[in-house]
Amino acid sequence: MIRPMVKEITKQTCSEKPLFKANEEVECSNEANTQLLENKSHEIRTYMTRIISMTDLTLMTEVTEEQRDYLTIVKSSTKLLLKVLNDILDYSKNAAGKVDLEQVSFDIRETIDEVVNRFQVVAKQKNINVRFSSMDQTIPKNLIGDSVRLKQVLSNLVGNSVRFTNLGEVTVKVDLKELDKSRACLKFIVADTGLGIPQDKLVKLFMGFSQPDDDTNIRELGGTGLTISKRLVKLMGGDIVVDSKEGIGSKFCFSAVFGVPGEGGSYSSEQKL
Repeated sequence: MIRPMVKEITKQTCSEKPLFKANEEVECSNEANTQLLENKSHEIRTYMTRIISMTDLTLMTEVTEEQRDYLTIVKSSTKLLLKVLNDILDYSKNAAGKVDLEQVSFDIRETIDEVVNRFQVVAKQKNINVRFSSMDQTIPKNLIGDSVRLKQVLSNLVGNSVRFTNLGEVTVKVDLKELDKSRACLKFIVADTGLGIPQDKLVKLFMGFSQPDDDTNIRELGGTGLTISKRLVKLMGGDIVVDSKEGIGSKFCFSAVFGVPGEGGSYSSEQKL
């Protein structure tokens, strides 16, 4: 009875070897593809930055209004392409599990202000208001975490809201969910009075390259930006949800956990409240 069992186990082990080898080959291929994408992305970003710089220099010379309009379009289009490229690279890093969060002290209020101020010019051109509406006063001034990734998530959400709001305002609010001596769990709310999203399209917003609808406005809401934001939020120990009513507006809410400076104030992204 033992010998047939040994044969069966040996047979199963041998049959699994090709699978292990195939998995290793896939992992190596993914690693190589990610590295190639990073290298090429760096080269492309270099040339795009040069285009933006030369466009800025040209705009400082004497040009006609028509030429200024054309150059402005070139500059804005190049910046948009640069954002798309960065989104693709971030998407690749997220998929490969290569994103590590920094754990450094930062001023949470300054971080929010920086994101809001980034969109003031565009908002003014559209005659809408973008503002940092409120923050729970019990939230510590300084927190420990990755402020760059936090700004990336907020910028994606605020940028989408500004793009699809033609009347009214976009607001950013921060509430405190939990606080102890070492960690703080915050809730970020980005609300707008924009186009809104049909209920049957909400589920597809965070599905990466899957597009929610044939409608151009709704389609542009989805894609890599929101997918990356969702993954970054999960790395920060939280989750992201959306509530929207077509023709009324949208509200994106996400939570994130940060360390609190002081004794025992360190925080690992693998921990959750």
